[in-house]
Amino acid sequence: MRHIIFVAVSAFLVTASISQAGHHEEIEKPPVIGMGLSAAGESKPLYAGALSNMKIWEEYIQAHNDRDFEKIASMNAEDFSVVMANGQTVVGSKAQRETLEGWIRESNTTWEIQWIIPNNAENDDGEMEEWLATGQMLTMTDSEGNTSMEYHLVDVKLDEGKIALGYVASMENLTAQ
Repeated sequence: MRHIIFVAVSAFLVTASISQAGHHEEIEKPPVIGMGLSAAGESKPLYAGALSNMKIWEEYIQAHNDRDFEKIASMNAEDFSVVMANGQTVVGSKAQRETLEGWIRESNTTWEIQWIIPNNAENDDGEMEEWLATGQMLTMTDSEGNTSMEYHLVDVKLDEGKIALGYVASMENLTAQ
């Protein structure tokens, strides 16, 4: 009987140690979904990002449509900046607010998200960065009621769940549908 108990306990300990050994294996990276160029011009894999990051962008764009400039500022990283399609760089939440208020005053802009792709990329220091590739349709209505549309592609860098950096490209003067 003692022999059976000894064998059973030994089998249990061996099984437990094998299971534990599996916890020390390297965590597998998410699937590669494309490539990107590093700041140094090196081709690096682009990985699937966390789907939960999409919610950050959805809330951010909703705050734009709600004209909630305080919420927008609270969602920005301390070192926030965005490079606009015209090449202008807006640095800081205060400058962003001034830019948005002027834009909205002139054209009563609304944003509609068309798509969001969360992705991660390794920077030149070997650290993983979280990004969102996004597409938005903007509708602008001037004081005379004339409507125009622009399609904006925005690459967004996240830093600890906050908007840190954006690069905007646009197609202007689209026909309102």
